[in-house]
Amino acid sequence: MIAFYGRTLKKVLEYQTITLLVAVGTLVLTIILYIVIPKGFFPVQDTGVIQGISQAPETISFQAMAQKQQELADVILNDPAVQSLSSFIGADGTNTTLNSGRMSINLKSLDERHHTSASDVIRRLQSNLQKVQGIALFMQPVQNITVDDRVSRTQYQYTLEDPDATELNYWTNRFVAKLKSLPQLEDVATDQQTGGLAVSLIIDRVTASRLGIAPSTIDNTLYDAFGQRQINTMYTQLNQYHVILETDPKFQTDPNTLQRLYIQANASSGTSGPGASTSYSASGSSSAGSNATTTSVLYTPTASSGVLTAPANALTPSSSSTASGNSSPNTTSSSTYSNAVPLSAFTSFQHTTEALSINHQGQFPAVTVSFNLASNAALGSAITAIDKVQADMHMPPSLQADFEGTAASFKNSLSNEALLILAALVTVYIVLGVLYESFIHPVTILSTLPSAGVGALLALMVFRQDLSVVAIIGIILLIGIVKKNGIMMVDFALEGEREHGKSATEAIYEASLLRFRPIMMTTMAALLGGIPLALGRGIGSEIRRPLGIAMVGGLLLSQALTLYTTPVIYIFFDNLGHRFSRSRNNEDETAGGTSQGPAQPAEPV
Repeated sequence: MIAFYGRTLKKVLEYQTITLLVAVGTLVLTIILYIVIPKGFFPVQDTGVIQGISQAPETISFQAMAQKQQELADVILNDPAVQSLSSFIGADGTNTTLNSGRMSINLKSLDERHHTSASDVIRRLQSNLQKVQGIALFMQPVQNITVDDRVSRTQYQYTLEDPDATELNYWTNRFVAKLKSLPQLEDVATDQQTGGLAVSLIIDRVTASRLGIAPSTIDNTLYDAFGQRQINTMYTQLNQYHVILETDPKFQTDPNTLQRLYIQANASSGTSGPGASTSYSASGSSSAGSNATTTSVLYTPTASSGVLTAPANALTPSSSSTASGNSSPNTTSSSTYSNAVPLSAFTSFQHTTEALSINHQGQFPAVTVSFNLASNAALGSAITAIDKVQADMHMPPSLQADFEGTAASFKNSLSNEALLILAALVTVYIVLGVLYESFIHPVTILSTLPSAGVGALLALMVFRQDLSVVAIIGIILLIGIVKKNGIMMVDFALEGEREHGKSATEAIYEASLLRFRPIMMTTMAALLGGIPLALGRGIGSEIRRPLGIAMVGGLLLSQALTLYTTPVIYIFFDNLGHRFSRSRNNEDETAGGTSQGPAQPAEPV
């Protein structure tokens, strides 16, 4: 093999100009490939777990939400790749509204699901879940490496914020509609929920004032009925229990129940008389909290007629005080029970829609739009398309929009990738320049890197891998592995020139033959070490695959090219260095000759 390499190297040295053009073309091709290759952040891993967030219409009840969530679970469990799942509904720290739910879907092992990736399972589940009406499930694979600081329905986030909530909602709806038409995106979702049902209570203040009913009394009555007011705390030896006041749950499902509420007339704030203490907020108990009381309720509505009737233990107009003449502090006496006024007598109701929640980022209302990438789409191309949509819409200056989480980190890293590679090259050049005490020979060694870059980028494109952070790490690793080929050749060539007086062509030819075996051994060791990373399959293998592909592709092409291009480039730069040295020496001699003084007269013989 060494003999074959020697014969082919002699042929290449006869066509040095063509070889130099190939080296320059490799450099140009590296730059072109870096520009056109799809760029990403971190590869999407298959950890065997899928996170899902369900979203139903804003008007759904808890019972209906539970039923819809169960329908989703039934469809998911019928998928052959799913092993189990956990489902949660109800408002908490993550689900801020009642119409949202969460799912954690555990997948079977890769062998059992025939190496179907989690992303492919998600796409299959999305098509099956379309038959469940009235609810949508947004899914994303759970990642080991993440930089997100918020929980969103899908993987990547884009946030819009505006001081004016109405303007924000208007532009968000238009923006989301355009994003759904982009081929690079799928599962576009938003946390904007403006369709919640609401009932506005309009008070006829003149009539209410004539009846002696203050707005605070109305507020307290509504809070007693629907606000779950804590009225007491029961203490036991091992625990404590909060006593909550509310209407019967069957009266809480229909807004028309408001027409069956009665308020005691002359029960205005700060006045005495009948009904002044009918609300549980009229007085407080130190053991039950600031909004609790131990005052007895004078009236309760019957389920059939809705008319207030006195409880069995209520005081009647003919009731007298106790034998001691002191009444109980927790009872209230009234002489009139016929002045209960229906709420509908001095109010009217208007059905409207309101937002279930208004999210904020900093001080202003904000809406987060989240999305997943379509199949074979890169994050870089998706961000470019979204930025173009945002620019074409000409949003008002008061509305600020930008990426968040992983997408924002990717944009920041994308602007620094070229600088990172350049810094690595400059560092290597400085170290080699100090080592060889030369400005030219480090360039000879660095000339081996473009071929490695072409090989790495071509391999990533062939295997449909993005230029991610992991792939960049592989390319930087190639810089250290590939340049050792040039170092081995240049070391021996310089020794042959300086100590044995050989010409540059003879020295580099002999050095290439002598160092051929070590170069092949070290390259094969690195190459075989990268093959398991490139071909490995298993949980989380996606994060390692770009590193292995970049290493293997870069080493294969660089090994084939640098064995021939490096000697030619060495000869070219060596001749260039000698030419500069001769030119500088001639300039020094000329300057020395012109600086001599006038000629001295010859001595007599």
